[in-house]
Amino acid sequence: MAQEFLITFHLEAAAREHGVSLAGAQPLAGDGSDRLFFRLPGSPTKVLLWHPYAPGREVNENDSYYKIGSHLRAKGVPVPEIYHYCREEGWMLLEDLGDMSLEASLKSQQAGTQMRFWYRQALEILVDMQVRGLEGFSPAWCFDTPRVDAPFLKERECLYFVLAFLQGYLGLKMAAIELEPDFDRLVGLAASSPERYLLHRDFQSRNLMIKNGRLRLIDFQGARLGPLGYDAAALLIDPYVGLEPPWQEELLDYYLQELQKQVTLDEAAFREQYRYLALSRNLQILGAFGFLTKVKKKPQFARYIPGAAASLKRRLQEKPGEFPELEKVAAGL
Repeated sequence: MAQEFLITFHLEAAAREHGVSLAGAQPLAGDGSDRLFFRLPGSPTKVLLWHPYAPGREVNENDSYYKIGSHLRAKGVPVPEIYHYCREEGWMLLEDLGDMSLEASLKSQQAGTQMRFWYRQALEILVDMQVRGLEGFSPAWCFDTPRVDAPFLKERECLYFVLAFLQGYLGLKMAAIELEPDFDRLVGLAASSPERYLLHRDFQSRNLMIKNGRLRLIDFQGARLGPLGYDAAALLIDPYVGLEPPWQEELLDYYLQELQKQVTLDEAAFREQYRYLALSRNLQILGAFGFLTKVKKKPQFARYIPGAAASLKRRLQEKPGEFPELEKVAAGL
Protein backbone atom coordinates (compact mmCIF):
# COMPACT_ATOMS: atom_id res chain seq x y z
CA MET A 1 0.00 0.00 0.00
CA ALA A 2 1.27 3.45 -0.86
CA GLN A 3 1.92 5.41 2.35
CA GLU A 4 -0.93 7.89 2.68
CA PHE A 5 -0.60 8.83 6.33
CA LEU A 6 2.38 9.89 8.43
CA ILE A 7 3.50 7.37 11.04
CA THR A 8 4.42 9.33 14.15
CA PHE A 9 5.57 8.38 17.62
CA HIS A 10 2.10 9.19 19.02
CA LEU A 11 0.30 7.14 16.37
CA GLU A 12 2.61 4.15 16.84
CA ALA A 13 2.11 4.27 20.60
CA ALA A 14 -1.68 4.49 20.28
CA ALA A 15 -1.75 1.61 17.80
CA ARG A 16 0.24 -0.60 20.18
CA GLU A 17 -1.96 0.38 23.13
CA HIS A 18 -5.10 -0.61 21.26
CA GLY A 19 -3.75 -3.83 19.77
CA VAL A 20 -3.53 -2.90 16.09
CA SER A 21 -0.72 -2.60 13.58
CA LEU A 22 0.02 0.22 11.18
CA ALA A 23 1.72 -2.28 8.88
CA GLY A 24 -0.80 -3.65 6.44
CA ALA A 25 -3.24 -0.77 6.86
CA GLN A 26 -5.91 -0.99 4.17
CA PRO A 27 -7.49 2.17 2.71
CA LEU A 28 -11.27 2.26 2.91
CA ALA A 29 -13.56 3.78 0.33
CA GLY A 30 -14.28 7.37 1.35
CA ASP A 31 -17.25 9.63 0.84
CA GLY A 32 -17.35 13.07 -0.73
CA SER A 33 -14.99 14.60 1.84
CA ASP A 34 -11.20 14.94 1.96
CA ARG A 35 -10.81 12.65 4.96
CA LEU A 36 -8.95 9.35 4.63
CA PHE A 37 -9.85 6.12 6.42
CA PHE A 38 -7.73 3.00 6.93
CA ARG A 39 -8.54 -0.37 8.46
CA LEU A 40 -5.76 -1.41 10.84
CA PRO A 41 -5.22 -5.18 11.37
CA GLY A 42 -5.71 -6.49 14.89
CA SER A 43 -8.16 -8.40 17.07
CA PRO A 44 -10.44 -6.63 16.63
CA THR A 45 -9.52 -4.38 13.73
CA LYS A 46 -9.84 -0.63 14.17
CA VAL A 47 -10.17 2.31 11.81
CA LEU A 48 -7.73 5.19 11.49
CA LEU A 49 -9.35 8.48 10.50
CA TRP A 50 -6.63 10.69 8.99
CA HIS A 51 -7.44 14.38 8.49
CA PRO A 52 -4.44 16.55 9.42
CA TYR A 53 -5.73 19.74 7.75
CA ALA A 54 -9.33 19.70 8.94
CA PRO A 55 -11.33 22.86 8.16
CA GLY A 56 -12.29 25.15 11.01
CA ARG A 57 -10.53 27.58 13.31
CA GLU A 58 -10.83 27.43 17.10
CA VAL A 59 -12.94 24.31 16.60
CA ASN A 60 -12.06 22.22 13.54
CA GLU A 61 -13.90 19.34 11.88
CA ASN A 62 -11.94 16.75 13.83
CA ASP A 63 -12.84 18.46 17.10
CA SER A 64 -16.51 18.36 16.11
CA TYR A 65 -16.26 14.66 15.28
CA TYR A 66 -14.70 13.90 18.65
CA LYS A 67 -16.90 16.12 20.82
CA ILE A 68 -20.20 15.35 19.09
CA GLY A 69 -19.37 11.65 18.75
CA SER A 70 -18.49 11.37 22.44
CA HIS A 71 -21.71 13.20 23.37
CA LEU A 72 -23.94 11.05 21.19
CA ARG A 73 -22.40 7.83 22.45
CA ALA A 74 -23.00 8.94 26.04
CA LYS A 75 -26.65 9.51 25.13
CA GLY A 76 -27.00 5.99 23.76
CA VAL A 77 -26.95 6.90 20.07
CA PRO A 78 -25.17 4.04 18.21
CA VAL A 79 -22.10 5.85 16.90
CA PRO A 80 -18.63 4.27 16.73
CA GLU A 81 -16.47 4.32 19.83
CA ILE A 82 -13.57 6.78 19.63
CA TYR A 83 -10.52 5.17 21.25
CA HIS A 84 -7.93 7.90 20.76
CA TYR A 85 -7.88 11.45 19.35
CA CYS A 86 -4.63 13.25 18.56
CA ARG A 87 -5.66 16.81 17.82
CA GLU A 88 -2.21 18.18 17.01
CA GLU A 89 -1.63 15.53 14.31
CA GLY A 90 -5.19 15.27 13.02
CA TRP A 91 -6.06 11.60 13.48
CA MET A 92 -8.34 9.30 15.48
CA LEU A 93 -8.61 5.59 16.19
CA LEU A 94 -12.21 4.41 15.85
CA GLU A 95 -14.30 1.31 16.26
CA ASP A 96 -14.49 -0.64 12.99
CA LEU A 97 -18.13 -0.88 11.86
CA GLY A 98 -17.39 -3.03 8.81
CA ASP A 99 -18.27 -2.39 5.18
CA MET A 100 -22.02 -2.99 4.95
CA SER A 101 -23.98 0.25 4.65
CA LEU A 102 -27.76 0.48 4.67
CA GLU A 103 -27.58 1.36 0.97
CA ALA A 104 -25.55 -1.78 0.18
CA SER A 105 -27.89 -3.97 2.21
CA LEU A 106 -31.00 -2.62 0.51
CA LYS A 107 -29.50 -3.30 -2.90
CA SER A 108 -28.81 -6.94 -2.02
CA GLN A 109 -31.14 -9.82 -2.84
CA GLN A 110 -32.87 -9.62 0.55
CA ALA A 111 -33.77 -5.93 0.18
CA GLY A 112 -37.49 -6.47 -0.34
CA THR A 113 -38.11 -8.29 2.92
CA GLN A 114 -35.70 -6.22 5.01
CA MET A 115 -36.52 -2.68 3.87
CA ARG A 116 -39.23 -1.92 6.41
CA PHE A 117 -37.17 -3.42 9.25
CA TRP A 118 -34.08 -1.35 8.50
CA TYR A 119 -35.88 1.93 7.85
CA ARG A 120 -37.94 1.66 11.01
CA GLN A 121 -34.76 1.06 12.97
CA ALA A 122 -33.11 4.05 11.27
CA LEU A 123 -36.02 6.32 12.16
CA GLU A 124 -35.98 5.14 15.77
CA ILE A 125 -32.28 6.05 15.95
CA LEU A 126 -33.06 9.40 14.37
CA VAL A 127 -35.73 10.29 16.92
CA ASP A 128 -33.41 9.37 19.81
CA MET A 129 -30.59 11.44 18.33
CA GLN A 130 -32.78 14.47 17.68
CA VAL A 131 -34.50 14.49 21.08
CA ARG A 132 -32.14 12.84 23.58
CA GLY A 133 -29.07 14.07 21.76
CA LEU A 134 -30.29 17.63 22.23
CA GLU A 135 -29.90 17.29 26.00
CA GLY A 136 -26.54 18.81 26.91
CA PHE A 137 -25.55 19.49 23.30
CA SER A 138 -23.41 22.61 22.88
CA PRO A 139 -23.41 24.63 19.63
CA ALA A 140 -19.83 25.54 20.55
CA TRP A 141 -18.85 22.06 19.35
CA CYS A 142 -19.82 22.91 15.76
CA PHE A 143 -16.88 23.66 13.47
CA ASP A 144 -19.21 25.08 10.85
CA THR A 145 -22.46 26.93 11.54
CA PRO A 146 -24.33 26.05 14.75
CA ARG A 147 -27.84 25.88 13.26
CA VAL A 148 -29.95 25.26 10.19
CA ASP A 149 -32.09 28.37 9.72
CA ALA A 150 -33.42 30.44 6.81
CA PRO A 151 -30.07 32.11 5.92
CA PHE A 152 -28.35 28.71 6.07
CA LEU A 153 -30.92 27.08 3.79
CA LYS A 154 -30.73 29.90 1.30
CA GLU A 155 -26.93 29.92 1.09
CA ARG A 156 -26.09 26.22 1.49
CA GLU A 157 -29.00 24.72 -0.39
CA CYS A 158 -30.71 27.19 -2.73
CA LEU A 159 -27.69 29.18 -3.91
CA TYR A 160 -25.57 26.03 -3.89
CA PHE A 161 -28.07 24.50 -6.32
CA VAL A 162 -27.59 27.44 -8.68
CA LEU A 163 -23.81 27.72 -8.42
CA ALA A 164 -22.79 24.06 -8.25
CA PHE A 165 -25.54 22.41 -10.29
CA LEU A 166 -27.17 24.81 -12.72
CA GLN A 167 -24.03 26.82 -13.49
CA GLY A 168 -21.20 24.47 -12.52
CA TYR A 169 -22.56 21.14 -13.71
CA LEU A 170 -25.08 22.03 -16.43
CA GLY A 171 -23.28 25.17 -17.61
CA LEU A 172 -26.46 27.27 -17.65
CA LYS A 173 -26.13 31.04 -17.79
CA MET A 174 -28.56 31.67 -14.97
CA ALA A 175 -28.12 34.13 -12.14
CA ALA A 176 -29.34 33.29 -8.66
CA ILE A 177 -31.34 36.53 -8.55
CA GLU A 178 -33.74 35.09 -11.15
CA LEU A 179 -34.85 32.50 -8.60
CA GLU A 180 -34.61 34.71 -5.51
CA PRO A 181 -38.37 35.27 -4.96
CA ASP A 182 -38.95 31.51 -5.05
CA PHE A 183 -35.97 30.86 -2.79
CA ASP A 184 -37.09 33.47 -0.24
CA ARG A 185 -40.53 31.91 -0.08
CA LEU A 186 -39.11 28.40 0.19
CA VAL A 187 -36.67 29.06 3.03
CA GLY A 188 -39.24 31.10 4.92
CA LEU A 189 -41.61 28.14 4.90
CA ALA A 190 -38.89 25.52 5.51
CA ALA A 191 -37.59 27.37 8.57
CA SER A 192 -41.01 28.47 9.82
CA SER A 193 -40.89 26.60 13.14
CA PRO A 194 -38.91 28.34 15.90
CA GLU A 195 -38.22 25.01 17.64
CA ARG A 196 -34.76 23.53 17.27
CA TYR A 197 -33.65 19.95 17.75
CA LEU A 198 -30.37 18.17 17.07
CA LEU A 199 -29.84 17.47 13.37
CA HIS A 200 -27.30 15.14 11.79
CA ARG A 201 -27.71 17.08 8.52
CA ASP A 202 -26.68 14.15 6.30
CA PHE A 203 -28.81 11.34 7.64
CA GLN A 204 -28.89 9.01 4.63
CA SER A 205 -28.26 5.39 3.69
CA ARG A 206 -24.49 5.68 3.23
CA ASN A 207 -24.09 7.09 6.73
CA LEU A 208 -25.85 4.14 8.37
CA MET A 209 -23.73 1.02 8.74
CA ILE A 210 -24.85 -2.47 9.74
CA LYS A 211 -22.87 -4.32 12.39
CA ASN A 212 -24.08 -7.40 14.28
CA GLY A 213 -27.59 -6.95 12.94
CA ARG A 214 -27.98 -3.36 14.11
CA LEU A 215 -27.62 0.02 12.45
CA ARG A 216 -24.77 2.32 13.48
CA LEU A 217 -24.51 6.01 12.63
CA ILE A 218 -21.43 7.69 11.12
CA ASP A 219 -20.45 11.10 9.68
CA PHE A 220 -22.06 13.07 12.50
CA GLN A 221 -19.42 15.82 12.71
CA GLY A 222 -21.73 18.24 10.87
CA ALA A 223 -24.49 17.95 13.49
CA ARG A 224 -26.15 21.20 14.54
CA LEU A 225 -29.48 22.59 15.67
CA GLY A 226 -32.43 22.83 13.31
CA PRO A 227 -36.01 21.86 12.40
CA LEU A 228 -37.14 18.30 13.09
CA GLY A 229 -38.19 17.27 9.61
CA TYR A 230 -34.86 17.95 7.87
CA ASP A 231 -33.12 14.67 8.74
CA ALA A 232 -36.22 12.60 8.02
CA ALA A 233 -36.36 14.21 4.57
CA ALA A 234 -32.66 13.51 4.00
CA LEU A 235 -33.25 9.81 4.67
CA LEU A 236 -36.53 9.38 2.79
CA ILE A 237 -35.59 11.26 -0.41
CA ASP A 238 -32.05 9.85 -0.41
CA PRO A 239 -31.19 9.26 -4.12
CA TYR A 240 -28.75 6.45 -3.32
CA VAL A 241 -31.76 4.24 -2.59
CA GLY A 242 -34.55 6.08 -4.42
CA LEU A 243 -37.54 5.17 -2.27
CA GLU A 244 -40.83 5.32 -4.15
CA PRO A 245 -43.37 7.90 -2.87
CA PRO A 246 -45.63 5.28 -1.18
CA TRP A 247 -42.65 4.03 0.85
CA GLN A 248 -41.74 7.60 1.76
CA GLU A 249 -45.26 8.26 3.02
CA GLU A 250 -45.42 5.06 5.07
CA LEU A 251 -42.07 5.72 6.69
CA LEU A 252 -42.86 9.37 7.38
CA ASP A 253 -45.96 8.15 9.23
CA TYR A 254 -43.77 5.81 11.28
CA TYR A 255 -41.32 8.61 12.07
CA LEU A 256 -44.16 10.79 13.33
CA GLN A 257 -45.50 7.91 15.40
CA GLU A 258 -42.11 7.45 17.09
CA LEU A 259 -41.52 11.17 17.44
CA GLN A 260 -44.81 11.75 19.23
CA LYS A 261 -43.78 9.26 21.90
CA GLN A 262 -41.16 11.81 22.98
CA VAL A 263 -42.39 15.27 21.94
CA THR A 264 -45.70 17.04 21.49
CA LEU A 265 -46.20 18.55 18.07
CA ASP A 266 -48.82 19.80 15.63
CA GLU A 267 -48.79 17.03 13.04
CA ALA A 268 -50.42 19.07 10.27
CA ALA A 269 -47.92 21.90 10.74
CA PHE A 270 -45.06 19.41 10.80
CA ARG A 271 -46.16 17.80 7.53
CA GLU A 272 -46.48 21.19 5.86
CA GLN A 273 -43.01 22.26 6.95
CA TYR A 274 -41.60 18.85 6.04
CA ARG A 275 -42.65 19.36 2.43
CA TYR A 276 -40.53 22.50 2.15
CA LEU A 277 -37.60 21.00 4.03
CA ALA A 278 -37.62 18.07 1.61
CA LEU A 279 -37.70 20.45 -1.34
CA SER A 280 -34.77 22.43 0.06
CA ARG A 281 -32.83 19.23 0.72
CA ASN A 282 -33.53 18.13 -2.86
CA LEU A 283 -31.83 21.31 -4.11
CA GLN A 284 -28.84 20.63 -1.85
CA ILE A 285 -28.52 17.08 -3.17
CA LEU A 286 -28.32 18.26 -6.77
CA GLY A 287 -25.79 20.95 -5.83
CA ALA A 288 -23.65 18.40 -4.00
CA PHE A 289 -23.67 15.90 -6.86
CA GLY A 290 -22.81 18.64 -9.34
CA PHE A 291 -19.91 19.82 -7.17
CA LEU A 292 -18.57 16.33 -6.49
CA THR A 293 -18.74 15.40 -10.17
CA LYS A 294 -17.27 18.55 -11.69
CA VAL A 295 -15.01 20.07 -9.03
CA LYS A 296 -13.97 17.05 -7.00
CA LYS A 297 -13.68 14.90 -10.14
CA LYS A 298 -15.72 12.07 -8.66
CA PRO A 299 -17.87 10.99 -11.64
CA GLN A 300 -19.47 8.13 -9.70
CA PHE A 301 -21.89 10.66 -8.18
CA ALA A 302 -23.29 11.69 -11.58
CA ARG A 303 -25.37 8.51 -11.84
CA TYR A 304 -27.64 9.75 -9.04
CA ILE A 305 -28.46 13.10 -10.66
CA PRO A 306 -31.36 11.89 -12.86
CA GLY A 307 -33.18 10.43 -9.86
CA ALA A 308 -32.66 13.58 -7.80
CA ALA A 309 -33.86 15.73 -10.72
CA ALA A 310 -36.99 13.60 -11.10
CA SER A 311 -37.64 13.93 -7.37
CA LEU A 312 -37.38 17.71 -7.62
CA LYS A 313 -39.89 17.82 -10.46
CA ARG A 314 -42.29 15.59 -8.59
CA ARG A 315 -42.15 17.75 -5.47
CA LEU A 316 -42.72 20.96 -7.39
CA GLN A 317 -45.72 19.43 -9.14
CA GLU A 318 -47.48 18.82 -5.82
CA LYS A 319 -48.55 22.49 -5.77
CA PRO A 320 -48.18 23.87 -9.30
CA GLY A 321 -47.52 27.58 -9.45
CA GLU A 322 -46.13 27.88 -5.93
CA PHE A 323 -42.53 28.29 -7.15
CA PRO A 324 -43.00 29.36 -10.81
CA GLU A 325 -39.39 30.14 -11.74
CA LEU A 326 -38.02 27.05 -10.07
CA GLU A 327 -40.66 24.97 -11.86
CA LYS A 328 -39.46 26.33 -15.21
CA VAL A 329 -35.89 25.35 -14.38
CA ALA A 330 -36.92 21.87 -13.21
CA ALA A 331 -39.01 21.30 -16.32
CA GLY A 332 -35.89 21.68 -18.44
CA LEU A 333 -33.73 19.26 -16.51
